[in-house]
Formats: sequence, C-alpha cells, structure tokens
Amino acid sequence: MSIPVSRLCGLLLGGAASLALHASALKAQVVASERAMVAQTVDGTRITVDYSRPRLRGRTNLYGGMEKWGTTWTPGADDATAIQLSRPVTLAGLTVPAGRYSVWFVLREKEPWTLVLDPRDSLFHTAHPDSTPAQLRAPIVPMDIASTEVLTWSFPEVTNRGATLEFRWGTKGVALPILVQQTLPFTVTAPEVAPFLGNYDYEWADTTSQPRRSIFTVERRGDRLFGTWDTPQFGTLKEMQLLANGPDRFAFGWFRDGSLWATNPDLNIVFERRDGRVVRLTYRSGDNVMASGTRRP
Repeated sequence: MSIPVSRLCGLLLGGAASLALHASALKAQVVASERAMVAQTVDGTRITVDYSRPRLRGRTNLYGGMEKWGTTWTPGADDATAIQLSRPVTLAGLTVPAGRYSVWFVLREKEPWTLVLDPRDSLFHTAHPDSTPAQLRAPIVPMDIASTEVLTWSFPEVTNRGATLEFRWGTKGVALPILVQQTLPFTVTAPEVAPFLGNYDYEWADTTSQPRRSIFTVERRGDRLFGTWDTPQFGTLKEMQLLANGPDRFAFGWFRDGSLWATNPDLNIVFERRDGRVVRLTYRSGDNVMASGTRRP
C-alpha cells in the first residue's frame, strides 16, 4: 500500500511537532520553589538579587525548627540566593566590590544574625559554607513581621544615594541598607568653590523665556553649592544644586524638600575666567548655550 507524498509529509511533520511539544513539556514543569529576580538601579549602580521563593505551606516552625539556630542558611531555596553588583557598594556597613556573591544568614535565637556574602556564587542551598577569609560578614538584626507566605526580596526604599534591600519570610525580616558610589559629588569644600561665589546678571538666549532676565546667585550652604534665581524660572524653578562635573563646570541638580531630588549631567553651569578670575557663566544643554550671565562687581 502506497502513501501519497503529501500525506507522508503531513505525518512526519505532525510527529515532529508532537515530539517538540513533548520535549517542551519535559522542560516546563512546576517546581516547589519558583525562581525569581529583583533588580534596582541607583545612580548607575545596578543591584540584582536572583533567588528561589519557597512557600510556608502551613509550616510554623521555620526559625529554630526547620532551620536550626546556629545554621548558616541561604534566604531562598535550591541554588543559593545570589546578589550581583555592577559597581562597588556599601551594604550593611560592608565595603563590597563589584561582582556576584551567594547570600547566607547565620541564624541565632537571641543575638544578632550574621550576613555572609560568599564569592562562590553557585553553591547549592545545602552547602552551609564555613567561614573563609574570602567571605564578607556583618551583624544584622532581624525584625518581627506579619507572617509572609512566599519568601520575598524587594527594594521598598530607594533614594538618590542608595536603597534598602529587604528580605521577608515567615515571621522574620531583614532590612539591608545599601549606599552606592555617587556619579557626581554632592558636597564641596570652601576653597574649591570660592572663585565662583557671587551674583550674576542672568539672561536666557531664547527670547520667549519668561522671565528672560534675572539675577543668579551662587552661594555655599554648609557643604553644598547652590545657584538661586531672584525670580522663579519656568513658573516654579527657584534654585539648583551645583554638582562638580569637571574643571569650572557644575551639573544641574534639582533640589526639592530639603534634599537632592534628581541630577542631569548633560545640563551644566560653565564658568569662564579672565586673568584667573571668574567673570562669566553659561548654562548649557550639551554644547548648546541656553543662557549666560555676567558677574556683578
């Protein structure tokens, strides 16, 4: 009995599709602790936590029971929880170089726990690594929380200088403060900014800007440098923080509610000197001069 070529091709293709679906089904499976990832970028530093998420499933004897006091335990499941840092940071008081680390807690009943960052980033959760000189360790204080069913890592707080990385599972949580290296320095010293202080007659190059002319005052307050207009710009903009961005150049920083809110290194106040003395400034977006100011006597 002969089979038409078209039908034979259909059978072969159908069989191949069935095999592909079967192979796909073998790879796709429900696991007890699904893998997850959470990431946060702060001032160009990217912080990524890669972890598995076990569930309580009615268990109430997690700490001191299922996970014994004194145990070195990864706050996750399966492969150890890992943290990856694109740049050096300060984490829980530790100076941590850029890289990837497995994360462990040493659990204690009545004393602070210990955070352990191990450069061996691919350990299985049953490895329970002993202390080594390559590890970074810091005391951490767990907090009592409302019961959390699924183990969770998150970034509940983010500022322009850092973030809080938080762990929660069962009735315990840990908050780990993180500080990043600043792209632009927030603070200045009196000698380095003394040449720029004073008042400038400020004028926008765009004649539609309102108000077109104003007085721009450069002043140091505490350990920060500010530029202030005597009349609001664009309706509400009254001042900027000046952040050193090169010789005689300061990037624009939005200052709101008593703190630096955001920065833009493409917007700059550039000071110009004559015979060593600062006599003029320009406000630039990239290479475009948006406004200029002449120093008042």
